[in-house]
Amino acid sequence: MSDEPRSPYPSSADPPDPFLHLYTERARQQQASSIREICKLGARPEVRSLAGGWPAPGTFPVEEVAEIARDVLASRGPDALQYCQTEGVTALRDAMARWASDKLGIPATRDHILITHGSQQGMDLIFRVLVEPGDVVLCGLPTYFGATGAVSALGGRLVGIPVDQDGLDAEAAAVRLEELRAEGARPKGIYIIPSFQNPAGVALSLARRQRLLALAKEHDLLIIEDDPYGELRFDGQPIPCCKALERAAGAEGRVVHIHSLSKTFAPGLRLAWVAADPGVVRRMVVAKQYVDTCTNTFGQYLLLEFVSRGLLERQIEANIAYYRGQRDALLSSLDRHFPSDRVRWNRPEGGLFVLVHLPEGMDADALSREALAHNVAFVSGAQFHHDGSGKNTFRLSFSQSSPEVMEEAVARIGALIRAKLGA
Repeated sequence: MSDEPRSPYPSSADPPDPFLHLYTERARQQQASSIREICKLGARPEVRSLAGGWPAPGTFPVEEVAEIARDVLASRGPDALQYCQTEGVTALRDAMARWASDKLGIPATRDHILITHGSQQGMDLIFRVLVEPGDVVLCGLPTYFGATGAVSALGGRLVGIPVDQDGLDAEAAAVRLEELRAEGARPKGIYIIPSFQNPAGVALSLARRQRLLALAKEHDLLIIEDDPYGELRFDGQPIPCCKALERAAGAEGRVVHIHSLSKTFAPGLRLAWVAADPGVVRRMVVAKQYVDTCTNTFGQYLLLEFVSRGLLERQIEANIAYYRGQRDALLSSLDRHFPSDRVRWNRPEGGLFVLVHLPEGMDADALSREALAHNVAFVSGAQFHHDGSGKNTFRLSFSQSSPEVMEEAVARIGALIRAKLGA
């Protein structure tokens, strides 16, 4: 993605490319994700990794999926191995519309639903139909690099809005939108991760969700609501997603809700659904027809049966219990080993991430390289700030490593931080 800096971590050199002169300028400028590079290093057995934000393999419903796969092939084999509609398998769209309505309070029928190859494709498609070169999309500082990269790849202009403990600062967004209006710029959307944001781990407050909906109506733009973590709430009271609030706010149809199954079902199947105004869905469907024709049909039938048997609710509850324990273990380690008088971090009520703030002037990239030399991996926060800020922050993930590994990793990082503070 064009907004991602080249990895500061050692990796294999790019192979010779005799066709570089044929590529577009945008393709030549794009760099490999430094996050992906450090996660590769984190896969080495000697490395204690808190880098990857991937779900824990031990949570995957392998036996249930194996049984369902046999049943699907026996009963619906020809359909499951065939192409399907670009919109997705009709029965699955119906099931996801019911889930959206019953579980999330989003009024939906199949016409509001599109099945995509993961939430990343949902973001890619909505920005394809929304963003032209020079168009503005507001996003958090920090926020998930996959979304900002999708905007940049289309020549869009990113405008960062600070993120604090209550999520994206809606009043700062209001001020910035007025400034953009005065400049003659054309804002098209606001990208948010409303619940347990990657990387900050914070949830957007109800008041700010309502304020953003009012801004979307006032400035005639869309809210792209990326929600991979909302169902992984460990503590506190659920907050309705923006899509569920839009009608009461008088902003009906202005939210494009993207809902991943990667954190609650199986990431390797690459399944997500989008709930949006039928007109928006139709535009995304047309764009998708030229990208991949349709989403993995067999995977859709697996998910349909998984949902129909009531297994998705059970899987979500099991994931919540597991990740709650993981979060508690990481926070306990941080309390023991980090200097809390100089370093601060959030205490997430859900999701997979903790964001650490070092003292101003301390370089998290340099700390990360030093940690790697001690066989510890984490992701520096600058990767999530498209404007180059956030250099004193880093993200820790509690999703995959055992409590014992997290304890050892945090102890090593804490010792490095204390040494730098002492120096």
